[in-house]
Amino acid sequence: MSKVNQNTTNPKVDTEEVSHPESLSVWGLAWPSILNNLLFASVGLVAIKAVGSLGAGPVAAVGTGQRIFWVFQALIMAVMAGTTALVARAIGSGNREEAAQVMRASVGICFIFSLLTTFFLWLYAEEVIGIFGLDQETKKLAVTYLLIIIFFTPVFSISMVVSTALRAAGDVKTPLYIGVFTNILNIYLLLGLVNGHYGMPNMGIVGAAMAGGISFSTGSVIYLSLWFRKKLVIPIGNKGSMSIERLKKLFEVGYPAGMESFVFQFGMLAFFWIVALYGTAAVAAYNIGVNVLMLSFTVGWGFAIAGSTLTGQYLGAKDPDGAYKSGFKAAGFTMLSMGVLGLILAIFSRSIASFFINDAEVVNYAVIFVWMLAIMQPFMALEFALGGSVRGAGDTRSPLIITIIGLLLVRVPIAFLFYYLGLSLAWIFSALIADYFIKGVLLIIRFRSKRWMKVLKV
Repeated sequence: MSKVNQNTTNPKVDTEEVSHPESLSVWGLAWPSILNNLLFASVGLVAIKAVGSLGAGPVAAVGTGQRIFWVFQALIMAVMAGTTALVARAIGSGNREEAAQVMRASVGICFIFSLLTTFFLWLYAEEVIGIFGLDQETKKLAVTYLLIIIFFTPVFSISMVVSTALRAAGDVKTPLYIGVFTNILNIYLLLGLVNGHYGMPNMGIVGAAMAGGISFSTGSVIYLSLWFRKKLVIPIGNKGSMSIERLKKLFEVGYPAGMESFVFQFGMLAFFWIVALYGTAAVAAYNIGVNVLMLSFTVGWGFAIAGSTLTGQYLGAKDPDGAYKSGFKAAGFTMLSMGVLGLILAIFSRSIASFFINDAEVVNYAVIFVWMLAIMQPFMALEFALGGSVRGAGDTRSPLIITIIGLLLVRVPIAFLFYYLGLSLAWIFSALIADYFIKGVLLIIRFRSKRWMKVLKV
């Protein structure tokens, strides 16, 4: 950590030690996030194993509820993107008070929006679930799961925003420690509440929702406790975080990311809807395949966080060359690690899927899905690493445009065409290949242009 010289022209600059990009590294920033995300992915696998013992219907119900839940987190993702860019630049320039104000504003915005989301889904959960044409029993289970998990959305938002701000400030270990604790707690509660182990009641799918909710709440309480006790690298900050200028900056950076998140989740839902046309077994297989590949995605998310933090801080420190090099370095690490992990998961996909559910049809579908995505791991890696880097610089519009092209103009139309032609589910899954190839190529072009460095004016 390096000392930041006091800037007499900016009274808000803190003279205490703050993270500087030269004191950080891609791997140093990435590995705690990878480990934390690996535990998060493990939670998903434990949930599948626990719920899988109840049958294909409950697995499909949980998957459907989760897809809908994430669609309605689009604004949270938007605020997180704005938080990353503004906090990283503030820290890179030595202005910790500004970083504090950004985090205060972000927490407040996300909490308010989460309350509105909870209210909406409480009123219309059944209608939203009904879009996917699930059989009556599976639909009932999905509604039950969604109605429980949405009540934890406000506390979930706090945990997400604070952890994002800390990583942008270069503190990746605090989110790691809290994440390890909450994810282990989640796994323990899943094993106990879903199937009635460890003296806990057998609550089935209700237990799966409660396990996640209690874990989210615990993490948020810990973050808030540390923040109010001034134990975080970002201070609590003074009043005035909701200034028009700061909210405008958050909106300018965040709304394209929010639109991207919404477009992404909407596109995923559309693709999920097409998969659901092939029946409950197809939905269950899709959910298993996604959770298995989360083990590979964790690597991508880790390097995306590293890339976004470093590009933001380097630009804040007036070092564009450092920002450019850090992005490509993150991409190289990500392509290699995701490519190897994806291949390993594909090779053992049948054994892995069979571990979670005893249904031959579901297992066969899951194997096909895993192999399709395994082929595209290097291009997915580019989306994670280079996409994270440009977002860290404040360029959230180009990832939005690229997501629209890949997901809504390529993946979904191709998948629907294949369904219309009466082709098998394997052809539906193959639409993923075209999507990720297009997005990977477009992100390389955008990153090499270097125009993303000049998007955010500070």
